[in-house]
Amino acid sequence: MKKRNSQELSVYALRGADVDRDGQTLLSALPLQTQNSDMNLKERLSRLLEHINSQLGEDGLHRIAVAIYEPEGGRLKTYAAAGQGQQPLGLYEIEIAKVPSLSEVARTGKPRVIDEYQQHPSTQEHTRKIRQAGFRSALIMPLNLEHQFYGFVFFNSFAPGYFNRPLMEQFAPYADICRLLAVTSIRKTRVLRGAAQTAIMFGRARDDETGDHLQRMASYSRLIARNLADKYELSDEYIEMLYQFAPVHDVGKVAVPDSILLKPGRLDPDEFAQMREHVTRGVAMIISIAEQLDLEGDRRADMMRSIVAYHHERMDGSGYPAGMAGDQIPLEGRIVAVADVFDALTSKRVYKPMWSFQEAADLLRSEANAGKLCPDCVDAFLVAEQQINAIRETYGNL
Repeated sequence: MKKRNSQELSVYALRGADVDRDGQTLLSALPLQTQNSDMNLKERLSRLLEHINSQLGEDGLHRIAVAIYEPEGGRLKTYAAAGQGQQPLGLYEIEIAKVPSLSEVARTGKPRVIDEYQQHPSTQEHTRKIRQAGFRSALIMPLNLEHQFYGFVFFNSFAPGYFNRPLMEQFAPYADICRLLAVTSIRKTRVLRGAAQTAIMFGRARDDETGDHLQRMASYSRLIARNLADKYELSDEYIEMLYQFAPVHDVGKVAVPDSILLKPGRLDPDEFAQMREHVTRGVAMIISIAEQLDLEGDRRADMMRSIVAYHHERMDGSGYPAGMAGDQIPLEGRIVAVADVFDALTSKRVYKPMWSFQEAADLLRSEANAGKLCPDCVDAFLVAEQQINAIRETYGNL
């Protein structure tokens, strides 16, 4: 396999390695459909792929995929992909330290070219699946902005040596656009989450358990969504947004008085009514945050608002605040409801002892059978007892 020097690779590198500096210029080159803010990243990548092939005058680019980097666990996760046929990778993650070639790309910021996958020595699952799908060559580029690493974008072709051709000089601006789209998508999610979590931080000192609770909530929600992915056709991007936003579900509790939030006994009716108001207050906060960030109507803000608004709704309509029922409740609300109830049961609180896994599992099943919790979500969760206990052990709940 031919090894390229940095001068050869510079044609593919972003000018100044800053995907945002020329953002307006780059985005102006996109077809209008690709600029549509209602599209998810997969749809945008699909339109961009078609546009690139039409502009280059041939059908040589066959896949664009984005993997996101999760700093907390040092892991790479599939995020969005577009191309011909069934995508070879989905719901896949791996520690970046276990992939030295990608670690090097992340460290140096220099793109990498693979001329022939069939001769590639890697035995990693992701490489094996790429080969099995028939891809022969690749261009791998890091996603960097302001000295922060966000992940990678992968360009693949069924043709060997495709990314060593003269036309690739024409390809460079489109690669820049793709990286801009990917980083913008990832950053919007993180900025929105960060703004909401800043509000939560003000309440964390009032409840020492809250920090780990948020981590478990995120991990439980992602676990449920991954196990429901086939049945509900959930994308990696949807699951990542759910993972990022699940911890914000109770953001409105920062407005609940300590006398109620930390009361060691049962709440009386008036206190419970005030506690329930955390949902509507939380929704108002998310709407305000979205407005301040100019993200009104963005699907990320919509999902965050759904999580905050609907995680106390119940399948039989007995929940609050809207009394929604069944499929009226967005899936993200149903998922977070199960994660929230389980963690509340298995955590020690000022008003209750910690329940065992089995006790909590029995109650979840009972609530699903009684029409309270979503049966699909409960089943998808409880089937993964080993993973649940690993999450509990990691975040101090076992």
